[in-house]
Amino acid sequence: MHESTGDNDGDGGGHVLLAGGGTAGHVHPGLAVGEALAQRGWRVSWLGRRAGMERDLVTRRGIRYHGLPARALLGRGAAAKAGALATTAVSALRAGALVRRERVDAVLGTGGYACAPGVLGARLAGRPAFLLEPNARAGTANRWLSRWSREVFLGFARTAAEIGAASRYTGVPVRAEFFAAAPLPAPPPRLLVLGGSQGAREINLLLPPLVERLAAEVGELEVVHQCGAAHRESVESDYAARDLGAARVEVAPFIDDVAAAMTACHLVVSRAGALTLAEICAAGRASVLVPLAIAAGHQRDNAEHLVAAGAAVVAMGGAKRAAETAGLLVDLLKRPERLTAMGAAARALARPDAAAGIADAMVAALETPGESR
Repeated sequence: MHESTGDNDGDGGGHVLLAGGGTAGHVHPGLAVGEALAQRGWRVSWLGRRAGMERDLVTRRGIRYHGLPARALLGRGAAAKAGALATTAVSALRAGALVRRERVDAVLGTGGYACAPGVLGARLAGRPAFLLEPNARAGTANRWLSRWSREVFLGFARTAAEIGAASRYTGVPVRAEFFAAAPLPAPPPRLLVLGGSQGAREINLLLPPLVERLAAEVGELEVVHQCGAAHRESVESDYAARDLGAARVEVAPFIDDVAAAMTACHLVVSRAGALTLAEICAAGRASVLVPLAIAAGHQRDNAEHLVAAGAAVVAMGGAKRAAETAGLLVDLLKRPERLTAMGAAARALARPDAAAGIADAMVAALETPGESR
């Protein structure tokens, strides 16, 4: 049996089931599309993992949530992969039954292995499935699932060559509040550090000694460091052991209002996940990016898009590169005119119509008779 919570989100001419989870980057773009669909009179619900972090993010928006078992297929031994395949197959059958019972017109997979049962369930129920691929390099799961999708919505135009289905470049859907970001605030310089919704150990180790040097060379400085709940104690201890001078540091396990945090900062230090980069561009902020080396290369490709436009610079992690990264941050924080130019370049890359474009494309496709592929 699957688990269902929350209320149905409105009445209208159709019902779209969003499916995905695992990280905020697989949830927030779907929520942005869901909001656009609701504005067009469509009902929206969500399919994710029973105990996934996506459950809380979704139900807080008043969207009905359906939980099913889901397990990752990659990076595991043969026995674990067999178990994960069996779990996916069973959940896909249950998702198909859910699609029929709830009269779902289409499924939009938003990423992560949690979206596989929804996309496959749509196929089993004879309903069309759509996919959102936000990265410059398509993920393994989305390349596979694209075979059963009517259309794939792309965060980067270059990804079309990797997708085995019709595709459309839309950009990454971003919540409207990021586009309301103001010009750079008054001094002192403010640094926002983001490591993803669960934090990033590499960035957590890199930043405290860098901030110590920044405090010595820049002087007054404010830092907000999102570290992940599991790392809060160690990161706070690292900062507390250092001479930070006039610098003020706030360590946060998770930042609920990232849009407000970006508006209040001058420079962002971050991983290069597709959603985070889209939010940085929407907010019009300069960034120093530390791509996750093991993310199948897609974070490096994502970052290169901003670097080529003059909107960001890339800093490689590790103790050997710490001095180089510190020098880079000092240079940027002392040159507000460069931060402004980089922020303007970032804003030029933003796609404020991404969520609306995806919603309109789905509605148009569903109003046109055709097979679900």
